Amino acid sequence: MKRRHFIYTTALAGGGLMLSFQASISRAGSTMPLPAAEGVEELGDFIKIMPNGDIMFQVIKHEMGQGVSTSMAQILVEELCADWEKVKVDFPLINMARYENQKNGGYGTGGSCTLTYAWDLMRTAGATARQMLIEAAAAQWNIASTECYAHNHYVIDKRSKKKLYFGELASLAAKRSIPQQVKLKDTGDFTVIGKGKSAKLVPLMVTGKLKYGLDTQVPGMLYAVIARCPVFKGKLRKFDASKALGVKGVKKVFSTAPIGGLQLHAYLPYDIRAGVAVVADSFWAAQKGREALIIDWDEGQNAQSASEDFEKLAQQRAMRRTDPTGFIGDENAISDLAHVRKTLHASYVFPHQVHSCMEPLNCTAHMHADGCDIWTGSQAPNLIVDEMERVFRIPKEKIKVQLFPSGGGFGRRVYPDMALEAAYISREAGNLPVKMMWTREDDQQCNLAHLFQHMEYQAALDMNDKLYAWYEKEMVTYTWAAKYADPQLPSMLYDIPNIRLDTENMIEDELVHSSAWRGVVCHGKFLSECFIDEIAARLKVDPVAFRLSMLKEGRDVFVGGEYVLSSSRLIKVIKLVTAKAGWGKSLPLGKGMGIAAAPYGNSFCAVVAEVSVASQKLKVDKITIAVDCGKLVNPSGASNQIVGGIVWGLTALFYGGLPIRNGRAIQKNFHENKLLRMDECPSMEVHFVDSQDERPWGIGEISSPLGVPAVLNAIFAATGKRIRKVPIVLEELGGV
Repeated sequence: MKRRHFIYTTALAGGGLMLSFQASISRAGSTMPLPAAEGVEELGDFIKIMPNGDIMFQVIKHEMGQGVSTSMAQILVEELCADWEKVKVDFPLINMARYENQKNGGYGTGGSCTLTYAWDLMRTAGATARQMLIEAAAAQWNIASTECYAHNHYVIDKRSKKKLYFGELASLAAKRSIPQQVKLKDTGDFTVIGKGKSAKLVPLMVTGKLKYGLDTQVPGMLYAVIARCPVFKGKLRKFDASKALGVKGVKKVFSTAPIGGLQLHAYLPYDIRAGVAVVADSFWAAQKGREALIIDWDEGQNAQSASEDFEKLAQQRAMRRTDPTGFIGDENAISDLAHVRKTLHASYVFPHQVHSCMEPLNCTAHMHADGCDIWTGSQAPNLIVDEMERVFRIPKEKIKVQLFPSGGGFGRRVYPDMALEAAYISREAGNLPVKMMWTREDDQQCNLAHLFQHMEYQAALDMNDKLYAWYEKEMVTYTWAAKYADPQLPSMLYDIPNIRLDTENMIEDELVHSSAWRGVVCHGKFLSECFIDEIAARLKVDPVAFRLSMLKEGRDVFVGGEYVLSSSRLIKVIKLVTAKAGWGKSLPLGKGMGIAAAPYGNSFCAVVAEVSVASQKLKVDKITIAVDCGKLVNPSGASNQIVGGIVWGLTALFYGGLPIRNGRAIQKNFHENKLLRMDECPSMEVHFVDSQDERPWGIGEISSPLGVPAVLNAIFAATGKRIRKVPIVLEELGGV
């Protein structure tokens, strides 16, 4: 962060300091500033210091319950030397031209990268405001700024110990020029970063004061629901709206087919199911109107299909080899008879999953002559603006988006379809403000889902029973535009001489459109940890000892993606988790322990599960997790993230999947598509490696894909039975 020209200040009306950041874009190695937008008071400025001393931290990242607003505030407060209790969080109107840049801000929230990208920016923001407050105080006292320091919301004279409150100094600081260089605090002096903090938004949540997209109220607003085709890729033939229009309160009924179908966004394709929109003066009237519709669907070829058919197709195709997505050593070593003496083979399946966000999808839109206003919770409002421009030909500068926190995102709220539906309905309703809402049944039956993965594994042992070759075939329903991802290897660090990955895309054959889900592609990939256990069992060695025998201290590995991975860091989390879990302790009959470990981005995680199996019943007794996520900003929030990820993984294990019959999702609501309940959650312990890294790495998604393989390995330890597909079938467990 060597450039400071993108920082500027504004004095608030009535006194105070507003510190703003002008985003910049890297072009051909240089930093090119974007022009500052007019009307600063309306923008997503990071810091406002009010005359009474209150600090308003304006968050541009999406808060969906993961606590990112709190962690970002901690980084800011640390450098500002402010009183934590005086800091409040707000979510301003977005401004794409100013902030949409992944290096210096950006609205996109996903991939567990928010704190990684925000680290430098938030520290610089806090340090800059601190320095300006110090200079303002020094000018008041007519001394050098070096004779002052900031502490707990005051600037203090080192010699006389006189002090001035931040609120007193805010308007004076706003008049000062921006310092070209600021000194960041030494990490050893941190007093806020690394301390557990309750989420800033909790008081607002529990009192009902925190507003979500679903709470939006606009004068003259109507309500809308959509009857969507129940079969993926189906179309609308015709509909009869006469009875619906007879429902009191129903205003209009019309087709959404003009915006329906697969939307081929450059890197994130998504689907809008064709349907019929019902617009009314209340949600209840819209619902009753939808129930009265008579619709004739052209359900297409998927109407005869079931999820079992798709899974069989994936299994058949998985038996053939395709061009490798990536390899090291000999790409055909798995069948090299000059070295191979034994081979092992296993298939694992991780099916589609429903996102089950507590707040169903919704968006309020108002199309008008000057553009469009949008109110919603979104992980990627930049995609909303891009697609609004593409579909409706509205200039980006005329699209205003008010970004709200959301009740769960998990990757689903990256996609902009709900905004396009709402904008289209607003236009067709006569350019009136309309709140478009999904019901829970819509969410369960007509939504995008987590991708499907069928994994085929082969392992070759040499004459000394050493693991000589690893072959992995992945059948997957990617949603990204490329046929394959960039060249890559399996996401593991084991020192195997020959490794090959084949990836085959099944997006043309799937029965539901795939999308991101917490952990994205790793849920299927990390089932490789089960196959590692199978090899250890064949060799009759301890699973942990087997893993450690294939990991070498100091060995760095590039498997594709953004980071070079460290074997030493993976070894640390494995040793920490096994020590904390008591790996190797004597267990009674019917109990077992299992482990799974892997990198995610530049973080590392290991999970040990302890289970009991008796009379076709499975109880997960305890989960122990060790994590290396670099600099730990908020241990409390990070622990909650890790535990939450495990809960989602166990939900997939016990209740997950998306069963389809005759092209339709058969589960309608939570009574059929269950989530893990509080009384089903095991005892969980989270332990963090004392990392020497100078910045934080991702935490939000790393644990969710590892809970399943850890439990499956524990089931084998308890019963001797291998479960290779989720959700588990309890009747297959047996027990004592």
